[in-house]
Amino acid sequence: MKFLAPLRDSPAWYLSTMSIVVLLERYARYIWEEQPLVWGQSPNILLVFIGFGFSSAFWIVLKPGIRAQGWLQIFLAMMSAAWVVHLVLYRYHGDAFNYTALLYVPMLLMLYFKPPDSRSIKIAALVFAWATAVVLTLTRILEMAGLLEVKSQPQGIIEFDEERYFLPLNDLLGIDGRWPGPFGHNGDTAMMGALLVIVAVAFWSRGSWFLVVVGGLTLVLTNGRASIGAAAAGLLLLVMFSQNPRLQRFPRGLRIGGGSVLLLAGALIMFARPAGLTGREKIWPAFLELWAQSPVLGVGGSGIAEGNEVAQFYGHAHSLYIDELARWGLAGFVAQFAAIGVGLFIAARAAGFGFPGPLAVIVTYLVTGVTEPRNNWIAPSATGFLLVLMVLSAAAYLQHRPDGRKRLEDATSEEVSPLAGNTDNEAEPDEASNSC
Repeated sequence: MKFLAPLRDSPAWYLSTMSIVVLLERYARYIWEEQPLVWGQSPNILLVFIGFGFSSAFWIVLKPGIRAQGWLQIFLAMMSAAWVVHLVLYRYHGDAFNYTALLYVPMLLMLYFKPPDSRSIKIAALVFAWATAVVLTLTRILEMAGLLEVKSQPQGIIEFDEERYFLPLNDLLGIDGRWPGPFGHNGDTAMMGALLVIVAVAFWSRGSWFLVVVGGLTLVLTNGRASIGAAAAGLLLLVMFSQNPRLQRFPRGLRIGGGSVLLLAGALIMFARPAGLTGREKIWPAFLELWAQSPVLGVGGSGIAEGNEVAQFYGHAHSLYIDELARWGLAGFVAQFAAIGVGLFIAARAAGFGFPGPLAVIVTYLVTGVTEPRNNWIAPSATGFLLVLMVLSAAAYLQHRPDGRKRLEDATSEEVSPLAGNTDNEAEPDEASNSC
């Protein structure tokens, strides 16, 4: 049938559907607050299953290609193994998880059996970015129109934010304190703003300027220091490893050395700001104390709920890394971050050959995780999916470099990033084996 031809030829359909679903799941959770709707399931869970059904249908129609190979195969296998480890730890601690967790490994299997090509990945990344920008913009418009209520915050936190954070636009826009945004917390909304900026620059398109403006304004309204620093780190990585002709006038060694110094200086400046560590100087030791009680298996969510006073009050460690250690012990931590380490290796190889976009996005995400727990790793999520997508992008780029030295095309067209160079790849989708 002729109308199925586009679906059979491009992985962009199933991949972009995934991009939209994981983003809207987070937004649905914010709007309806996980209130049961059908069969005891909240709208965000139902949305994921419906979206996964559409994505699966597009995947089934897609022509078979060569399976993932090499380091990409190892990465997907390790991510699946990490899911199994977390599932066992969830059951061991008696912690609850929702049914979307059952879709995590099938999603990875879809990517393994029919890995996408570079062009489809760029489309999916930009779909993710545009969906994020629409959610951020629409939420603020609805709030200003009085059709959506800004998430309430304790008065003490609002006063603290207004005293210690630079919020030049918030009073003008009628926002008390830092903007919680559509992701439920100013830290999470700031993270999405930072990721939006880096994805827009790394995968440049005609509309990327709008995405950068939306992401930048989000960072101004939320003033998340870790996210601002993460965005700066991502941009510096793009500059350090870019093959853009304008930047190649400066030796790569100079760019890498200078960028490293700026990253270190930026980190020191951010943490020296008046807001300090905002309580993390007592939260982190409290959660490390919990980890010491069960170093291998962690204490689980139930152990945190019954743990020391600080842990009970805050509920999580305000750090992706410390929270993982305390909650799931070395078993969960090593399984998950070993897999992410393989992904970083793939992205770093691509950056070394002049395609730094995936590495910049992954590092941006991991830097934001220093101060907040960004993922629970057992169910599909917006940030987790974006991380996997970036590893796929790096692997596809490496696969399409036949002599190992091919450079990116000259940055001369409208759709070329001013920092990252051209991110398109001219190889045909069904030629890709995604081996690296």
